Amino acid sequence: MREHKGMFRYVEDMLYSYDRKKGNKSKNRIGYDRYRHTLRVYQWMLRITRELKDDRLDVESLKIATIFHDVGYACGTQEGHASKSSDICREYLERRNYKPEQIDFICYLIEEHSTKKLLHEKTTPTELVVLMEADMLDDTGAMGIILDTWIASKEEAPTFEAICRHMEKYTYRHMKQMEFVTAPGRKFWHEKRKLVNEFLSQFQRDLGM
Repeated sequence: MREHKGMFRYVEDMLYSYDRKKGNKSKNRIGYDRYRHTLRVYQWMLRITRELKDDRLDVESLKIATIFHDVGYACGTQEGHASKSSDICREYLERRNYKPEQIDFICYLIEEHSTKKLLHEKTTPTELVVLMEADMLDDTGAMGIILDTWIASKEEAPTFEAICRHMEKYTYRHMKQMEFVTAPGRKFWHEKRKLVNEFLSQFQRDLGM
């Protein structure tokens, strides 16, 4: 992270500046920190790339794309955030004289990171697959359980049963459906899915459901 300290600071300032001046970090009525999400996705990206050990991977471009992938939320809208993130990143890199071909590739990764249908297409660059998998690994597993509890607690007069139903509807269903491509991604996802299944099973048993 040290080699990209300036980029992290730039993205952090943009996201928190929006939070302070124009909006908030609201996500499903909870205070959601988009910058902290970025840091977690970056760590997942590093874990996947370390285990992939693919010399052909453009890790430098992937790192930069990961740092900027959600900065578009600073513009105040979730819709089209990937495109806005790409534009912000392009402007940043052009001012610092990065090569046009690298800028184009980085911005492509950012622009398409939400297009999950590309995950299983054979022509999709591994860098994009890794970015999408790292993004999906955040807010899932143990994090997903906490998020479900946090979100359900905002309901009027929340109950254990309501929290359990929320987990069944969101985290459990999401983890049951999603499939990963890289071997490290599949391994991490399997670990998370196993944890969620075990937790939900015990929670349901405790509730007598």
